[in-house]
Amino acid sequence: MHGIQNSPFFLLALIGLLAILAVLPTLIALARGADDIGYLILVNVICCATIFGWPIALIAAIAWPRRHPPSTWSPAPRPHPHGDRTHRRGPYA
Repeated sequence: MHGIQNSPFFLLALIGLLAILAVLPTLIALARGADDIGYLILVNVICCATIFGWPIALIAAIAWPRRHPPSTWSPAPRPHPHGDRTHRRGPYA
């Protein structure tokens, strides 16, 4: 069991995992397109040094307002299969 803990691959994987975990709030803020990303990076750098500050940075990254609100997707209107009959007057109109 001690062999895997002394392996350089295990140590590199552990350091990589901790590095990704440390910058996770910044990655979330970038993915969300948060406004004033510089402040969030600063909060992440300062708060990552403590165990209690990292959740604060994570919550700030999730709750920080976006640069542009997410657009609501709506499909384009589909044409009527029998053409546009709103302007025609038929015998039953």
